[in-house]
This record gives sequence, structure tokens and C-alpha cells, in this order.
Amino acid sequence: WGGEMFARKLDHVAITVRDLDRSLAFYQGQLGLQEVARHRLEEEPISTMVGKKGVVMQVVRLISPGTPGIQIDLQQYLAPEGRVADSLLGDVRNSHVGFEVDDMDDAYQRLSANGVEFVSPPVTFDLGDEGTIRVVFLKDPDGFILELTETGAKAD
Repeated sequence: WGGEMFARKLDHVAITVRDLDRSLAFYQGQLGLQEVARHRLEEEPISTMVGKKGVVMQVVRLISPGTPGIQIDLQQYLAPEGRVADSLLGDVRNSHVGFEVDDMDDAYQRLSANGVEFVSPPVTFDLGDEGTIRVVFLKDPDGFILELTETGAKAD
């Protein structure tokens, strides 16, 4: 290991969902992501890759228009059915995905009106020379945490 670049770019983030249609209605219909591919993976080599027998997985690849080179994979294990993890913000092995928005107030109001659950209202961080950033955490239909950010926002 010579310290040279090994992971040369971020390719995708995978989110396991219970109901692909319900999640697509959220990620496409509410967040505006766009579908770019759809795959059904069965038995081998997916079973070997994930370390489970008899895997049947449906995957839909999405992109955010501003970052088409980074994909969001929504994956539903049709078999075997997985359990719902109870990982929360601050727990080790917890993760979240962040999206930048142009207008935090509009995004918060529209998503709230559509029944999306938020952890809190948006908050503003003063990052000194870097300016300010508004941030809010919300939950997808399965309770997976997402983050919305607005950079260069006016301080509250």
C-alpha cells in the first residue's frame, strides 16, 4: 500500500426498502429523483455477494439531476425478507444520505404538507468563513434518515 488513491470516485449509495413502489413514489414523486435503470437479481452471483442463500432482489437506480454520476440504488429483497433495523442518528453503523435544495423553506413546507416526517424544523449553522448552511433531517417511508441542506442560506 503506497498511499495512492484507491477509491477513485463515489459511484452509488444503496438503500434497502420494504416496498419498492411506495419508495419510488417518495424518491421520484416527492424528491424528484429520476430512474435510470432497473434490475432483478436472483440466486447467483447475488446470493454469494450478499452472503445469503436464495436471494431475489429488485433494484432501481435513481439519480439526482445535479449529480448524475452518483446513483441511489433502492433495493428490495423479495427473498429472503429482511428485518427492519433500529439504527438511529448517532448510532454506530447508522448512515444517512444528504441532498442539496435551492429553497429550504419551500422544500420543508411542501414535504410537510405531503405527510413527510421530519426530525425537527430546519436549523441554521454559521460556519464562519464558509458562510451558513440550513439543515433538516427527514424520514423516507421506511424511516431511513435523509438530510436536506441549503448552502449560503440567510441566518435565522
